[in-house]
Amino acid sequence: MQPDNPYSAPQVELLDRRGVPPLPGWSARQLRVLGWLALVAVLANALVVGLTLAGAWLDEREAQRLQSYIGWLSLMLVLLGCYLLLRFKAFAEARFAARHLAAPIWSLLLVTVSLELADRAFGEQLFTALDWPTLGYMLLLALTGACTAWLGIRLLKVACPYPALKVMAWLDIVGGVMLASVILALLAVLPLLGAGVALMRVFFSAADELPEQVD
Repeated sequence: MQPDNPYSAPQVELLDRRGVPPLPGWSARQLRVLGWLALVAVLANALVVGLTLAGAWLDEREAQRLQSYIGWLSLMLVLLGCYLLLRFKAFAEARFAARHLAAPIWSLLLVTVSLELADRAFGEQLFTALDWPTLGYMLLLALTGACTAWLGIRLLKVACPYPALKVMAWLDIVGGVMLASVILALLAVLPLLGAGVALMRVFFSAADELPEQVD
């Protein structure tokens, strides 16, 4: 048919019909890799929790060896979590024109790394007495929860997000508030793991919108 034929089907790109803005520098493959990394982070964090609980049933020598493995795994997970947060920030700004995410994300990265360094520096000494290292650790824990809840509140204000992004926002708020209370810090693991699953879903949903090609 001729292009000016009024009876011809409209020649419009599927991506345009779905109202998806262009994402320069992003590809479906990159987003899927981020989604799988988010899933790895969730499963590995759940493994850390399980190993920590299992350490209570081991003798002192085996528990110390296990704690050493957990420490290195936790460090790698902190670095992975920081990477995923930074990539999520870049994606949210490109896909949703999200604003005001820099402050809560960078604050969360700072206190998370500080918390990990304090844990590695003092170890089990943090829980032997109520001294200044313990109080400082509890303060960092509360700040981590506050920054997590702050990020969740910012995500609720993002226009036209995927449903998974709303779920992630609410789970960040709930988990952040529980973590900030310190008393409910152990239970905060559950909503925060759920937030990680929601982050995985956000990346996979974005990958489904893009054509299968390398930028």
